[in-house]
Amino acid sequence: MQLVFRRLGRRVVDSPALCPLDVVSENEERATTAATPRAAAAPRATIHPGWRVVASALVLLVGIWARLWEFGTVPPGLNVDEASIGVEAYYLYKYGMDRNGITFPVHLISWGSGQNAPYAYVLIPFVVLGDLDAVSIRLPMLLAGIFALPLAFIVGNRLGGYRLGLLSMALVAISPWHIITSRWAVESNLFPFVFLLSFAMLLHSRSDNIWFVLALLGFAASLYTYGTAYLAVPAFLALSLPILWRARRLTLPQLLFGLLVFSGIAAPVGLFLAVNSLKLESIRIGLITIPRLPVEARYESMAAVFSPEPIRSMAANLAVMWRLLWTQADAYPWNHVEPFGYFYAITFPIALAGIWLLWTRRSTAAHGADCGLLLAWLASTGLIGLMHPVNLTRLNLIFTPLIVSIAVALLALEDRLRHSLTVIGTALLIGFGFFTAAYHGEAYEQRASGVFNAGIIAATEYASDVSDALVCFTEQSYSAYIYVLLTQKTRPSEYLTGIEWLAPADPQDPARTPRALGRYRFRLADCGADPDAVYVLTLRESPPQPTVDYRSRQFGKFRVFVPK
Repeated sequence: MQLVFRRLGRRVVDSPALCPLDVVSENEERATTAATPRAAAAPRATIHPGWRVVASALVLLVGIWARLWEFGTVPPGLNVDEASIGVEAYYLYKYGMDRNGITFPVHLISWGSGQNAPYAYVLIPFVVLGDLDAVSIRLPMLLAGIFALPLAFIVGNRLGGYRLGLLSMALVAISPWHIITSRWAVESNLFPFVFLLSFAMLLHSRSDNIWFVLALLGFAASLYTYGTAYLAVPAFLALSLPILWRARRLTLPQLLFGLLVFSGIAAPVGLFLAVNSLKLESIRIGLITIPRLPVEARYESMAAVFSPEPIRSMAANLAVMWRLLWTQADAYPWNHVEPFGYFYAITFPIALAGIWLLWTRRSTAAHGADCGLLLAWLASTGLIGLMHPVNLTRLNLIFTPLIVSIAVALLALEDRLRHSLTVIGTALLIGFGFFTAAYHGEAYEQRASGVFNAGIIAATEYASDVSDALVCFTEQSYSAYIYVLLTQKTRPSEYLTGIEWLAPADPQDPARTPRALGRYRFRLADCGADPDAVYVLTLRESPPQPTVDYRSRQFGKFRVFVPK
């Protein structure tokens, strides 16, 4: 890898760059040479095509290794949202409905305030071929993370040639944020991948090809992947379409047909927003359902425009976003590993420098439209931080263009200060080594095992098989019933009619606390009178029956107590 960065440090003759990043353009360089004939132009070294293939393959292999090593066990366990999306995928495959009895919904009801549906549909083949376990549920996200690496190369190569493409892919490959998001199945992290794929197609769009239409199809599909897309995608298109039009990379028929395709694919999302914002009834179109959520949708409860003081909320949101980008950390252990942030903690100023370089070259470069498109991506993502109080997940769309901006700045620095890229690249590789050791280390395992409920799936299966008595779960495990659905594969009809909820609660709110589902109890007080009950407890808890003699077995952060 160090050899890759040394080679990258040389000036190379690339194919004509769409967003040239050289300090002096070729025309200016020729003019300067002609004006001063005695000054000899510095020769530019070339990279042999075979070496380019080797370097690209090496970077790709490092990125794949970082995402594959101990896949399925790091992070340990399975988060409740991962378990939820796994249950939804199984129910959609087996019964054609989600766990709330909605046939093929465009948006899942899930816990009540909604969960994005595309990951559940993508997951179905993996459920059919595998099982409802951590590996199968996380595998689509792993593949998306791996395929994002060559896409980062494509974007960088179109923006500034081979050097920028390779460096962009290398930085994404070792990005702590991207590695972490590739290894667990929070469905909202599908959004950056779909957007990146669509953006790569948009960069290739010309008046004589079909990439523009395919790109708009992809952007429309990204609307289904995360609620923040409702704002970011239309804003990006509003900024990018004039750029393409002024660059004469669109014809009017292309534009109209692309917008028609976008509107057709996005129409169900528009209906979903209308149904829930106007409090209408759910809509059935054949087998497809546009659901009315039983409680306020998250895009409404979190958006600043719906708050009593929107201006103050927006100002507070901007402060939160700036602090997040600067410190590269939030309060959630599933989003980052301390102290590495989304890209090694201290690199945000470098990203700002890269953004400034892109801004200065957006109109002077021969094909600066592509610089403008990347800036449009950054600007539209900034609107998310204006409207929502963000964390690393809600702001996930911004990190790919930030990393590309870092690559832009590093190459510009190398053009001015020879061997700086070798030094910085070596430092980043050392940081990558420390991050990998920390991410796979005992300290992070202890930190993450609680929020990922490490051991609860095996504990639930063991408790279900070892006895026919009541199985009682600790209240310390949030929404333990989802793991019952995951392991026991309860039919939707049995779940919907058999689950009991604690009162008082909103009878329409699926996020309310469950009390019982069949022989499973989710409150210890409901099992105290049964001496045969089996308990699934945390390591610090004991069964409420001190007179009963138990044998116990530990599973990660949980222990199962079975009466002897």
